[in-house]
Amino acid sequence: MKISAKRFILIDDDPINNIFSLMVLKKSLGDNEIMVFKHPEMGLDYIEAEFCFKNRVEETILFLDINMPTMTGWEFLEKFETFPNSVKNQFKIYMLSSTVDLLDIERAKSNRLVVGFLEKPLKKILLTEMFGKATND
Repeated sequence: MKISAKRFILIDDDPINNIFSLMVLKKSLGDNEIMVFKHPEMGLDYIEAEFCFKNRVEETILFLDINMPTMTGWEFLEKFETFPNSVKNQFKIYMLSSTVDLLDIERAKSNRLVVGFLEKPLKKILLTEMFGKATND
């Protein structure tokens, strides 16, 4: 199933993974808005500032790392849950992790805010299957 998203947010504390993910997203999906946050708190602040007062037409895809030092992905989701439904409904959240912990994978699958679990690193073939091919290829 293809999702028509034009906006992507990546929240991950790993700068190397962020560079790689940004390159793969741009190569796979073309000219879309891609925001990257190394600190999950800054991502929450951005969402609150940008989405609480604007109802966007396109869905925003959020790729969220699980293990981060200042706030885990699970703690992020707890804070995200406090946003109004009008904000939460604008997002599709994918946990993005290199974890092999089956409990984390199951926890992601059972969380009602999370639509999927993706293994790091992001892969072009997976992104094009999910979101369509870049128009500038």
